[in-house]
Amino acid sequence: MVLRWYVAFAGAMVASYLLWPYELRQWPFLLVTLATLPAVGAGLRRSPRGERSPWWLLLAALTLFNAGNFWWIWLVTVRGRETGDGSGASLLFTVADVVVLAGALVVVVKRGRGDAGGVIDSVITAVALSGVLWDFVLLPALTSDGVSTGGQIGAFVNVIVLTGALGALVRVSSVGAGRVAAVRLLAAGVGLTLIGNVAGTLAVDASGLRADWTNMVFLAAYMALGCAALHPSVAVVTRPGPAPDDRLSGTRLTFLGVMLAIGPLIGGGRVLLDEPADGVLLAVSSAALIPLVMVRIGRLSRARRTAEEALHRLATSDALTGLPNRAAWIEHVTAELAARPAGLTVLFCDLDGFKAVNDRLGHAAGDELLVGVAARLRGCVREDDLIGRFGGDEFVIVCRGADAVDVISDRIRAMVAEPFPAGNEPALIGVSVGVAHARAGDSTDDVVARADTAMYEAKRAKTIGALSLAVA
Repeated sequence: MVLRWYVAFAGAMVASYLLWPYELRQWPFLLVTLATLPAVGAGLRRSPRGERSPWWLLLAALTLFNAGNFWWIWLVTVRGRETGDGSGASLLFTVADVVVLAGALVVVVKRGRGDAGGVIDSVITAVALSGVLWDFVLLPALTSDGVSTGGQIGAFVNVIVLTGALGALVRVSSVGAGRVAAVRLLAAGVGLTLIGNVAGTLAVDASGLRADWTNMVFLAAYMALGCAALHPSVAVVTRPGPAPDDRLSGTRLTFLGVMLAIGPLIGGGRVLLDEPADGVLLAVSSAALIPLVMVRIGRLSRARRTAEEALHRLATSDALTGLPNRAAWIEHVTAELAARPAGLTVLFCDLDGFKAVNDRLGHAAGDELLVGVAARLRGCVREDDLIGRFGGDEFVIVCRGADAVDVISDRIRAMVAEPFPAGNEPALIGVSVGVAHARAGDSTDDVVARADTAMYEAKRAKTIGALSLAVA
């Protein structure tokens, strides 16, 4: 209800702005800008604690904007100046723009943390397109108005920062389930601010005064920011958004390459046409885009490394227990035999009573039992030993040392004396262990086969809740 009343009031002021007598137009302007303050204050109170920083920043920016507006109006109406440009009011507007952008960036960082690659791509695209806007639209206007190089640099930095923030906001507000109305309204506010700045640069009369209709664009920007704060979705603005697929396809890479080439192409084209090279565009856009490209490449490198590590884990680890799988364990033992066969011992472990638990309680309970056994077996081996899962209910251990078998078997004996969780009830199992010591000239298959044979011999004396052991 409050949002509807705000839209009706602010919309009426914006729509009727030019209908007011020129000397009274400061009143609808101030009514809209001042009304945004309580709107943002309401949004701040409705945001979760700890997530209010964007709205605090926006409230601070709007306070600066309103202070600048009052200063401007005082200079024009009381001091009789034609414009407040170049005064302290202009400085307040500049600082306020920076604070608004800081608030927008907080939203982008929090909401777009799962889509950093897409956000960076959007910023690169927006900054590149701002170069086109600058070189073909804004620079000619500023040059014809006699704006100094310093003024041109300030204007371009303003445009490039606004477009970059707008690109990031558009991205985080338009991806899948991340479409939040309040974020879209924030993007609209930043976009209208950009349009107002562009219009203010172009719509200048012969005396250097900005056309008064451009104030309607800025008022619409205020209105969009107020609506963002009052919208019910304000509470989720800073929640992390979705994490879409970040694969850099050929089409996407080509597009980004074109965006990166726009600045140099424009600069080179001007030289070929015997026009002065736009140093502002080349210097500032390069300074903005190169760090973004470096961050993007770094993220892709980390993503590739993470994917390779994940693939390696999948190839070498048992999916259920996380232990080294059969292939990884055999590779390790083969390397150990090649380096130093003397003193190497293999323990082949098979669970007794597992099939009965699996058949009676189901596969889910059987999997839970295997996970529990794997966890306890990890505690039975020493730091330099390696345990792996061969498959089913078979586990293998490779170790070294004269007392290794005694130490490990004692730990396994204590392990199986306690029941394991399986489904909704405890399960008691036994373990049959076959032991084989490596001999000169043994292959991995040789020592594992002897341990397997010894394990079957141990099974003849298997006892649930106990350890049965045989040595090959």
